[in-house]
Amino acid sequence: MNKKRTIVIMAIVAAFLAVPIFDRNQYHVYILDRALLNCMIASGLVALTGFAGQMSLGHAAFYGIGAYASAILTTRVGLPVWLGIILAAGLCLLVGMLLSIPSFRVSGFYLSLVTISFGNIVWALIVNWQSLTGGPLGFAGIPPVRFGGQPISKVGFFYLAAAILASIFLVSYRLANSFIGRGLRAMSDDEMAAETAGIDTKRLKLLVFSLSAAYAGIAGGLYAHLSTFLSPESFVQGESANFVAMSVVGGLRHILGGVIGGLTVTVIPEFLRVKGWEVYYLMGSSLAILVLVILLPSGLAPTIERGMSRLFGTSQDGQRK
Repeated sequence: MNKKRTIVIMAIVAAFLAVPIFDRNQYHVYILDRALLNCMIASGLVALTGFAGQMSLGHAAFYGIGAYASAILTTRVGLPVWLGIILAAGLCLLVGMLLSIPSFRVSGFYLSLVTISFGNIVWALIVNWQSLTGGPLGFAGIPPVRFGGQPISKVGFFYLAAAILASIFLVSYRLANSFIGRGLRAMSDDEMAAETAGIDTKRLKLLVFSLSAAYAGIAGGLYAHLSTFLSPESFVQGESANFVAMSVVGGLRHILGGVIGGLTVTVIPEFLRVKGWEVYYLMGSSLAILVLVILLPSGLAPTIERGMSRLFGTSQDGQRK
C-alpha cells in the first residue's frame, strides 16, 4: 500500500479514537458507543446483502435477541457479563442458521418478507412475554460491563466496542478475500451459474446468515450492558430499516461499507438536533440519507476510496499506478 496513503488512513483512525479523550461530553461519547454497535450490525448486512445477495429486513430481531438473552442470563441466571454476551451471540448464530433455511427456496422480495415476519414475531414475543422480558415496561437492573471489579465508563466502553468492531472487521476482511468470499460474490451475481460451477450455495447461505446474525447478537449483548435497561421500542421494525440504510449509505459492496455507514447514519443526524428545531430532526436526518443515496448510489466507502486513489496516484487496491 502507498506509504502516504497508509499514514493518512492511520491518522484518520487515530483521530477518531482520540475523540472521547478530548470530548468529555457523556452524551457525545454515548452516541459514539451506539455508532460502533450499529457498525457491527451494518457490517453483517454488508456481508449478507452486499456479498451474498441475501436481503434481510429483520436484523433488529437478532439485535433484540442478543440484548435480552444477555440481560436474562446475567440477571436471572447470574452468569458473568462476558459469558452472557458470548452465549447471546451463540444463540443468534443458531437462530440465524435456522432463518437461512427459507433462503434455500426463496430469494429477493420473498426472502425480505420472511425476515420481516421473523422480526415481527420476535418483537411480539418481547412485548407479550412479560414474565421473561418485562414486556412494555422494559427490563431493568442489567449489570454494566466491569473491568477489575469496577463498571467501565462510557469512554472505556468506546474502546472496548472499537476493539470488538476491529475483530469483526478482520473476520469479514479475511472472509471476503478467501475462496468463500469469491463464492459469495459468484452466488450474488448468478446463483444458478455458481451451483453449476460446483459452489455449495446452501452452505454459503448458512454461513453468511449465521455470521451476520452473530454480529447483531454481539451488538445487542453489548447494548444491554451499555444502557442497563431494555425497552421493546429499541427493536421495532423501523430499526431494521435503519440498519439497511447504514449498509447502503456506507456501500453494500465494500468491506468498509458497514463501518462508514454505521458511523455516518448514527453520528451525522445528531448535528441536526438544532435548538428550537428538534421536531424536524427526524425529517432532516431522513432527507440527508436520501440525498446521500441519490448522489452516491454505490455508497460512501467506494467514493472515499476513489478519492484517495486520485489523491495519491494509486490504484484502488493501494498500489502505485
